[in-house]
Amino acid sequence: MSGKLAGRKALVTGGARGIGAAVAHRLAADGADVAINYRSSSDAAQALADEITADGRRAVAIKADVSDPGQIQRLTDEAADALGGLDILGG
Repeated sequence: MSGKLAGRKALVTGGARGIGAAVAHRLAADGADVAINYRSSSDAAQALADEITADGRRAVAIKADVSDPGQIQRLTDEAADALGGLDILGG
């Protein structure tokens, strides 16, 4: 897939619903692979990841509470491992 963000890897915090989901959709539409962070909306996050994957991008849903510094480190490590690095952080 081509696009202005082709080959880029993004982590979107709060990405399961609302504005975060819209950001994840836009990044994927522009060619980025996306890690979707959620705290409690696992079904919504997984559905979004499945939708992005069906459109030809890589996507993963990762549970983490970004108010906890330890979970932030784990989140970024998991996202980077799943996508092969990170270029963009949004939320």
